[in-house]
Amino acid sequence: MGSHGGATAEGQRRVIEGYGVTEAFIGCEIRSSMETVLIGTAPNGKPVRIDKNACEADGIIVCGRVKPHTGFRGPYESGIMKMMAIGLGKQFGAEIIHEDGFGRFREYIPMFGTVILRNAPILCGLALLENGYDQTREIVSLTPEEIITKEPELLLRAKGYMPRILFDSCDVLIVDQMGKNISGDGMDPNISGRFPTPFAEGGINAQRVAVLDLTEESHGNACGIGLADITTSRLFHKIDLEQTYPNAITNTVVGEMKIPMIMKRTGWPYRRP
Repeated sequence: MGSHGGATAEGQRRVIEGYGVTEAFIGCEIRSSMETVLIGTAPNGKPVRIDKNACEADGIIVCGRVKPHTGFRGPYESGIMKMMAIGLGKQFGAEIIHEDGFGRFREYIPMFGTVILRNAPILCGLALLENGYDQTREIVSLTPEEIITKEPELLLRAKGYMPRILFDSCDVLIVDQMGKNISGDGMDPNISGRFPTPFAEGGINAQRVAVLDLTEESHGNACGIGLADITTSRLFHKIDLEQTYPNAITNTVVGEMKIPMIMKRTGWPYRRP
């Protein structure tokens, strides 16, 4: 899970349990740890590490949504390759790949992912493609070899399933809720047009963006709030900085965490003298 959940084992366990993935529901033990082991070296000389529990397992099934990323463009964006390179790598793997910036992701994601495929017991990948309502449309199983050859095809298909606002521009875009369960950046830049990096583009061109609330599933992680111009006191008071800041420190895009103008639901944010 990279640096999610405050980059702690307990925090990451709370995140998945908040999605309903509990031991009682899945019928097996959940082992959450930030401990990693070295399994190889990437061609650029950087160490490649993965979760210790996963490395010691008889086999690993990598499951994740395949969809356009919010910070870069490439043949592999959000998906199985990224889940291996950053997710399995936990905080260490996420930090190693992010330290050179999103401009290198196009190169680094398949580079690190391929090292993991060659040196870890990856059995298969389960690629999830969603429709325009964030509902699962397709579940595609991939052999380790097919992860390399077929994931780019699935990404192109996923881009065709993405929803969009049927205008090129607007004066004000109002977002009811943002959250980590919606997008890594709280509100999907591929829709909102507010990207955290210059390495991706798309979505609507909004002069101003207002975000009204934070989902409960985010557990206080307001990553992406800095992409808005205006927010509410309701959302502001739900922010947990200990959950939010590790994401920014790891991915190096600190502007995402800046606090926009805070307004009450009605009236001005502060009483005038």
